[in-house]
Formats: sequence, C-alpha cells, structure tokens
Amino acid sequence: MPEALAGETVNAQDIVDTIVADIASDASVGTIASGFTLQSATVDTALGGHLVDFTLYVATTADRTATNGNLSDITCFTLDAAYRPASVKSSVLGSGTTSGEAILNTDGTVVLRAASDSITTSFPNIRMQFVYLIP
Repeated sequence: MPEALAGETVNAQDIVDTIVADIASDASVGTIASGFTLQSATVDTALGGHLVDFTLYVATTADRTATNGNLSDITCFTLDAAYRPASVKSSVLGSGTTSGEAILNTDGTVVLRAASDSITTSFPNIRMQFVYLIP
C-alpha cells in the first residue's frame, strides 16, 4: 500500500487500486451442519486477508420453531479456522418469510439464535452475512 512521508500527499485512487487488487474469494470455507443443506458459503477478503466478508446461504431440512421470537440455538455451519473472527460477530438473517439473528462464534460455528417466526421446510432458505476484521 502506498505510504506517505511527512509532507507528501497520497492519491486516494492508488489506495483503492491496492485494496481492489488484494481482494480474494473462496467458496470452500467450512462444513455444513446436520439438518441443513448448503446452498452457498463464500468468503471474500481484502487488506491482506484482514477484512473478511462471509456470506452464508443454507436451507433447513427440518422445521425450526420460534417461540416469542426465540429459536433454540441451532448450529448450521462451521467456518474454517483461517477465516474465524477474534470475537463473536452478529448478523441479521432472512428467509423470505421471517427475519432474525445469527452469530458467528470464535470457534467458527454459525448459530441461529432468533427469528420473527418459525423457519419451515416450506420456506427453508436462510441467508446471512458477516463482515469483520481479523487482527
């Protein structure tokens, strides 16, 4: 990345070009949990792998009942060690018929925690995205 010495100016486009040139993508990023099928899981990284954009799309193979907006914590995926965050991260999840929350733990497990309504096999698709920095 371009470095500026005292009194020098930095061209913003040079910084953008450096970041864009550093973007990498990986579609083999983890393991799906029992009770789910994997639609897609991708990790895009930038800044030498320190900026991570993890997008997960799974389908449940069993009904997941929400009671008063709460799901029993359900692990749906485990992210590979290379992409795991240093602290727990949270994401909004959506299924097309319900919304809720998922977390990405430091051990790589993605846990469905809350949903506005039950997630059923009639509308099984669940999408979420986590964006974070790795030190």
